[in-house]
Amino acid sequence: MRLFIAINFDEVTKEKLIDIQNKLKACGSGNFSKPENLHLTILFLGEVEDYTQVIKSINAHFNKLIELSFYKTGNFNDNIFWVGIRHNTVLYELYNNICNDLINAGFNIYQNKRFTPHVTLGRKVSLTTKPNLFFEEFSMTATSVSLMESLRINGKLKYKEIFINSSP
Repeated sequence: MRLFIAINFDEVTKEKLIDIQNKLKACGSGNFSKPENLHLTILFLGEVEDYTQVIKSINAHFNKLIELSFYKTGNFNDNIFWVGIRHNTVLYELYNNICNDLINAGFNIYQNKRFTPHVTLGRKVSLTTKPNLFFEEFSMTATSVSLMESLRINGKLKYKEIFINSSP
């Protein structure tokens, strides 16, 4: 199973992200994230058969609500556009603690020392005009962390929640 750990968004947050994404869509073409797939990846795990330790780690380290502040847009390689999340000590601690747990348990994961929390709006974006992606900073309190499976169904990317911890 192709797995990742994520924070899923409430509907208000998704709507705000979709508004920003629509500004981007109006200025070009690309592979845009479906609204139901918008999320914040905490850690990509790759192919995992036994995810018991992943669940134990999420349960051990998700013990505080996480305030996410969405504050800017940016891009990687000029074609992957995203909305960035302000530095948050609780989020970084969760990331580092889960990484350390899973590495110690023998998982082959890459721990990025420059963890850059963001929400991907689109990939392979080709712009015809420069977008104005300005937005007022907004926040959401994350009350749960999920283990997600990434699936291809009829050629379309779908994410399936296979575990949720909603008791920080």
